[in-house]
Amino acid sequence: MKRTGTPLHLEIQDEMIAYFSKFEYYSPLPGERDLSNMFNVSRPTIRKALEKLEDENIIVRIQGKGTFYIGNKVPIDYSDSNNNGLGLSSILSSAGKFTKNRVLKQAVEFPKSNVASYLNILETDLVFHLKRVRYVNDDLYSLADDYIPLKICPKLIDIDFTEHNLFRTLEEHNVTPYKEEKNIEIRKADIQEATYLNLKENDPISITRITTYDKDGNIIQYATSKSDAYKSTFRIISKKE
Repeated sequence: MKRTGTPLHLEIQDEMIAYFSKFEYYSPLPGERDLSNMFNVSRPTIRKALEKLEDENIIVRIQGKGTFYIGNKVPIDYSDSNNNGLGLSSILSSAGKFTKNRVLKQAVEFPKSNVASYLNILETDLVFHLKRVRYVNDDLYSLADDYIPLKICPKLIDIDFTEHNLFRTLEEHNVTPYKEEKNIEIRKADIQEATYLNLKENDPISITRITTYDKDGNIIQYATSKSDAYKSTFRIISKKE
């Protein structure tokens, strides 16, 4: 194999990225010995290249389990420059990806205290609760809970959200999402979250909490989106007005 003047481990790193990019997310990778034979270089060179890939969050090495590819992350663009609409479907469609849903729960209920607080309503005010497992390009991505004050759009309970887009449905009923506030945290998955996300209990998950407003500043939705912490990369741009 012809080599350039680039440091060998960096050249091998680029070749590894090209090779690993064909792998599915979280695929187990060959060991150092196999990679050494595959790329025709020494194991120390392979080890150094793997260290760089780990630093760049392209792979993850888990003691006792092996090395896994995590470079095929779902790009979530939360920047001000993204003018393709609000909501996961709109954000991902602008990146050439498609989403689909499996509805777990669709109900009218009284909100828990924290949900009522986020929505700025009373615990005696009814909400529409939509719980879904969401897929990106047919791959399991997130566990989502959406809460909307029922008085805003009572007909939500009659819609099949396996097929219909939530925000588009709101717009069809003269409720227009205008602005979102998002907070992202990382914590360990509980047993229920792990089960839905095909993870193990205590695996790290990212939780995005979203509050959506209409143009008049009224809160029209509170939502949470929980996903494998290794499965997304977030892009946020701040700019001076």
